[in-house]
Amino acid sequence: MAITAIVDQGKIVNNGQPDSAKETTKTSNSEATQDMFLQLLVAEMKYQDPLEPTSNTEWIGQYATFTQIEQSTAMQGSMKQMEASQLVGKQVIMKSTNNLTGETNYFSGMVDYMYVEEGKVYLSVNNELYSIDDLDTVVDPDYMDAVQGGKDIDAMLAKLPAVKSINYHQDGNLIMQIRQKYETMNDYQKSFVNKDSVKLLEEYEARLKEIEPEPDTDNSTGEQESGSTEGTGNTEGTTNNEGANGDNNSNGDTGNQP
Repeated sequence: MAITAIVDQGKIVNNGQPDSAKETTKTSNSEATQDMFLQLLVAEMKYQDPLEPTSNTEWIGQYATFTQIEQSTAMQGSMKQMEASQLVGKQVIMKSTNNLTGETNYFSGMVDYMYVEEGKVYLSVNNELYSIDDLDTVVDPDYMDAVQGGKDIDAMLAKLPAVKSINYHQDGNLIMQIRQKYETMNDYQKSFVNKDSVKLLEEYEARLKEIEPEPDTDNSTGEQESGSTEGTGNTEGTTNNEGANGDNNSNGDTGNQP
């Protein structure tokens, strides 16, 4: 009967063992380590100098030291798992160092879940697994929001042309949106906005006020002139009537003369 196995990059991925056998192997690592220590201890006792044998107290002390180290290692693993479980859903910054170049990069994101493999704890951040030993910083959500708010204002300001080149109709709305976003921030969030950015915003607002078009008064002036002309026409009509009446009176006086 042939035995088959999946090989990936020179490593056996599946050696034909069922999952239960694999889990049994993992849980027996501790026992295997103890057996190795006992074998070494027996070998040391077997080949010790019979003229200067090691006392039983020393053997017990060595075994006790080994047990303490083993328990300490197991406790550290449990604490790392507990720490990782508490990080799920939180913003973190991971530090990754390239083993070849020595270059260090930082990645930020939310922890989606924790993963344990062969006693090592990993965190899933941005769909990538990082060792919990690469954890650099746990970030407060309010801090992240404040930092992002400052970046957003800088990005909005970058869309505007130079202060002297802005157009009232094209750039006015964006300038007002930036001011509105800044005013909706609390004092803590405003502290993360660059002071130079706030000063630049004020310069844009001052320039916008300078180029604001004046209200159109042509229509109102035309209406006033039209009303004045009509009033003058009525006055002239009255004058003509008076003139006509004057003529009539004059004619009447002439008829009465002898």
